[in-house]
Amino acid sequence: MIQAQDIKAIFAQIPAGTTLTVQQIQDLVKNSYPLSPADWEPYTETRNTSYTKWQHQVQSVLAELKRNGIAAHNVATHSYTF
Repeated sequence: MIQAQDIKAIFAQIPAGTTLTVQQIQDLVKNSYPLSPADWEPYTETRNTSYTKWQHQVQSVLAELKRNGIAAHNVATHSYTF
């Protein structure tokens, strides 16, 4: 199952100053890591959502990077600048 450190390793390859939409970020992770069947299970631990477990993990990492000033979130365009 994909872990935060796996996602951070993928994000580390993104050139500084690059802006990606959430969909582009999810596509990057999906195409860069062999997701297991467990990763595709629905995430329902804290709220009812259509996100899978791997998508929730991506969102958690993005929130951490935003909190630490590593990535900037643009709410209007649903994008992040790394």
